[in-house]
Amino acid sequence: MIPAKLRYEVKRLFENTACESFERNLKTGRLNVRALTKHSISETLFQRRYEEEGIDSAVVILLDVSGSMYDAISTGVGKPRTFRMASAAPVCAALLETLSAAQVATSLVTFDDYTSVLKPWSMHYRKAITMLEHIDGQGGSDDATALAHVHQMLYKRPEQRRICFVLTDGQGDIQQAKAQVASAARLGVTTIGIGINADVSHVYPNNVQIDSLEDLGRVTFTKLKLAA
Repeated sequence: MIPAKLRYEVKRLFENTACESFERNLKTGRLNVRALTKHSISETLFQRRYEEEGIDSAVVILLDVSGSMYDAISTGVGKPRTFRMASAAPVCAALLETLSAAQVATSLVTFDDYTSVLKPWSMHYRKAITMLEHIDGQGGSDDATALAHVHQMLYKRPEQRRICFVLTDGQGDIQQAKAQVASAARLGVTTIGIGINADVSHVYPNNVQIDSLEDLGRVTFTKLKLAA
């Protein structure tokens, strides 16, 4: 079940990027009725309307499927032990669904020792969500290589806003990953680390921590607004 707050935040974010303005004091164009009371005859009686559609957006979700994402963790005193992928998979599915509903171009990439494109840009998100149910991982965490691959995917996109969400526990090649994130930022691609039951601020300057699906609408899109 996708939280209503998440649906609302995504819709508002991507629909509120449009703007409308008028250029006034023109000799030709649309009649500016407000000027009629001021001028009987005027060379500046017209205005032209400009509309700019919402900024096109492309988002890649980079999902960490390394072995550490399946390690048992404690979520608090008196609570049963779980593993990070139990939170990461539904968060990933929620992002795919809500971004797609907002007509944002999406792709899903997974990584452990290897980087795999689970959802190409053209694939319907529902197919990718079904595939998420069968993900398993036991390997290492080559996050730097995965980030480089995803950033290359985004460099090629025509959209003005290009964002990478990384769902991870932040375990990997920290220095190389940080360098890759900084390099992408200089080229106009924003990377936001979503720590799954983990603080990932040591890798991703733009970051949030999520311990359950319910956290997603509350924290993640605040960061996305900062990146817009």
